[in-house]
Amino acid sequence: MTPPNMTPERIERDWLSLRYWLTRCVLPAAAVLLIVLGVMRLLIDDQSDLNHNALIVGFFALYFILVRGGHIIMMRSLHFELLRKYEDKYRKQLAGLPPESFWRRNLGFTLAQIKRNCLDESA
Repeated sequence: MTPPNMTPERIERDWLSLRYWLTRCVLPAAAVLLIVLGVMRLLIDDQSDLNHNALIVGFFALYFILVRGGHIIMMRSLHFELLRKYEDKYRKQLAGLPPESFWRRNLGFTLAQIKRNCLDESA
């Protein structure tokens, strides 16, 4: 069975939504944070060392969440720019792409390539 063609609506729903950010970034980071804090509590006896280490781990968890959120916002703005300026070309190129182009790490690169192709075609 062949996968369905990719559409801008599907990209918005599956990879550029608040739900995606919450389920793929915030919840895993919170779960790892809780596990690490629990293990640290068992291993560290001194309260000031525990507070210091918890602050560092919490900072990096928050940093990860915010960086991933910013990345999704950048991809989302690129997606909406492509929809606004090159809707027909964008839809056509999305439909012709293989499914592996839409893995999480490749999505931003794929959108940038599509924009480059649209700019080259219009020039």
